[in-house]
Amino acid sequence: MNGHQAQKFSRSMNLFDIICLGINGIVGAGIFLLPGQIAAQVGSFSILIFVICGLLCLAIALCFAEMGGIYQQTGGAYLYARDTFGPMIGFMVGWMVWLSAIIGWAAMARGFLLYLNYFSPSLSEGWIGEIIIIILIVGLSTLNFLGVKIGARTINFFTISKLVPLFIFITLGFFYIKKPSLSPIFSFDIQNIGEAIVIALFAYTGFEHMSVPAGEMKNPRKDIPIAFFFVILGATLIYTLIQIVAIGTFPGLAQSEKPLADAAANFLGPAGGILIAIGALLAIAGVNSGIALTGPRNLYVLSADGFLPETFSKIHPKFHTPYVAIGINTILTLILFLTGTFEYLIIASVMVSLLQYIPTCLAVIVLRKKGSAVSKSYTIPGGYVIPCLALLICFWLLFQMKLVVIMALFVGMVLSLPIYFYRKGKISINKDRG
Repeated sequence: MNGHQAQKFSRSMNLFDIICLGINGIVGAGIFLLPGQIAAQVGSFSILIFVICGLLCLAIALCFAEMGGIYQQTGGAYLYARDTFGPMIGFMVGWMVWLSAIIGWAAMARGFLLYLNYFSPSLSEGWIGEIIIIILIVGLSTLNFLGVKIGARTINFFTISKLVPLFIFITLGFFYIKKPSLSPIFSFDIQNIGEAIVIALFAYTGFEHMSVPAGEMKNPRKDIPIAFFFVILGATLIYTLIQIVAIGTFPGLAQSEKPLADAAANFLGPAGGILIAIGALLAIAGVNSGIALTGPRNLYVLSADGFLPETFSKIHPKFHTPYVAIGINTILTLILFLTGTFEYLIIASVMVSLLQYIPTCLAVIVLRKKGSAVSKSYTIPGGYVIPCLALLICFWLLFQMKLVVIMALFVGMVLSLPIYFYRKGKISINKDRG
């Protein structure tokens, strides 16, 4: 590695910043759209679906917590795969993570336009909508260029801002719950359980990005494991309470395309619908801000290890940010946004997340089998039970994916191999974990 991380990154992110980064990455557009779809599958049992998904994700998150307790470097799942399975596997994981960040950012930007349509169609259509999103993308990139602390504070702002409407929805909604609506909680078609879990898990992806900017955290080995606990448990509590209110207050939930906005309008009037629509806009903008921070770091670390040209890993002397990587990510995101080709994106993003989850869960097992003497700040209790359970969950989810998405991502990974072999002689990896 060329030493940028150890010498020039500014360690400015504290535990609160990391937790906000995680909550911001998870609580996005999904929770504003998914409650109705899950209710259509399993009715009131959808309340427990979020509890189940929280436990499943916690098993995976604990693997990230154990690996995150080893490293102080930027990179996340890429580092875990690189150091455990070798540079080629590491590069393939890092490559797909980087591409997914760009595609995900462009998709979330497009989603922002969809929610603008709730207020005014003229704002979300044609050149006006495109200019709004270009300003959003360039603006978030500029904030992240000016320093990781500014980027983190932007994320903190969006995280708190989007949680406020959800907390209002939960708090006021509890007074309007009709208990009979919650009573048939165990009345459901068992054949629909699997699909309901897969749909709900879409709302949980994103927690893995917490460990990416470890090189810019004050105490990553201590804070990352703690943050994973708080983020997964916090998101599960929020999602479960939201589903209780939505089921208990809105009989037409299963038929709604904008379930939370319609539920809020049902018990609070039009003002409630507007409040939730504003929350959705803040949620999507928040996810945009999170990807704006973590995405360039994925490109930076691939360059810093020699997999890509060294210029991509340049650190700004004043702001201590990977400014070239930020610029490249911004340009590519704008191109993807303007082309508007985003089919299968939600499923593809989950698929790419699995490409981070699987090697991370495997790395926990492999490092233990090797009897590695690396220093850890956290070890998952219960031996191999939780890592093995996490792997089973990942492979089960893998088999739920559409074949066309699997094939597209496989092609994307294969296309990265010529780059790896071309740059192989220039790879220079420093495994010092600080």
